[in-house]
Amino acid sequence: MLLCVALGVGVVGYVMIEARREGRGEFWTPEGEELIAGARRRSEQVRSRGEQLGRSAAQRTQALRERRPERTRDDAPRPAEDDTYRAAS
Repeated sequence: MLLCVALGVGVVGYVMIEARREGRGEFWTPEGEELIAGARRRSEQVRSRGEQLGRSAAQRTQALRERRPERTRDDAPRPAEDDTYRAAS
């Protein structure tokens, strides 16, 4: 199996070197270049929007935290007293 992989790598390398010697070193077609450029632009837009959403969520969380009254130990929520889930005696 390793021999087959090594042989495959050798063939791909040989073809790549020959293509460069013949001047066919350009990898992408013009359409491919445009697709890649569009994807890069879109990824920048998505990243920017994600950062904006993250900042606004952090600001909203901080605003809610400031409005929330401080809890004391006596104010802690207690479990509801419900017979439904009690263990059988």
